[in-house]
Amino acid sequence: MSYVSHYENKTPRSKGLIMTGAVHALIVGAVVAMPAIEGPDIFKGTIIAFPVPVEKPPEPVVEQQKPEIDIAKPTRQTLPGRPVTIERSDPVVPVNNYGDIEISSGSAGLGEAIRLDPIDIAPDPVIVGASLNRRYAGDFQPAYPVGQLRREREAEVSVRVLVGTNGRVKDIRLVESPHEDFWLATRKQALQKWRFTPATKDRVPVESWMTLKVLFRING
Repeated sequence: MSYVSHYENKTPRSKGLIMTGAVHALIVGAVVAMPAIEGPDIFKGTIIAFPVPVEKPPEPVVEQQKPEIDIAKPTRQTLPGRPVTIERSDPVVPVNNYGDIEISSGSAGLGEAIRLDPIDIAPDPVIVGASLNRRYAGDFQPAYPVGQLRREREAEVSVRVLVGTNGRVKDIRLVESPHEDFWLATRKQALQKWRFTPATKDRVPVESWMTLKVLFRING
């Protein structure tokens, strides 16, 4: 009885070994049947390495603080690197001719206001020169000198006259005359008969000088 029982217990173990071997055979066959995996080509050349310069990062820019300058007081400042000096003085106060203004100035004290009154600018004066008074135009021509008339001499006399504020000739001066007789005749007539409208400055009569020419002609 013990012999039979021992035989029956060995049968299952033989089957298990057979199954295990078959599984391993299948795995080996599958691995052998798989296609070969191609790897990358191996580089057989020479590799040369070059050093690559690395750029340095830019240095940080440090902003220099500007020195504070009091504009209220004259100061002298020298620019760095330049032999140039800058003169600083009190600010110029603008002038307003059209009305009152109030501004603050450091030279007058902090918070102190300067009041500027408007400046009246006088316009240019209106000047009108003297002219011959037409009411006395018939008295302008002097009498012809008798001696020069007999000789049939003609002349052109240039004179300068000072016209007073009343329109009369205050002074007369000779500029040019071919003969003394013509000059004397002109001078006498000017002082006695000549009348002018005096020059004016802003409609006020003023004295003025005039240059005139007197013609002596013989009517044929």
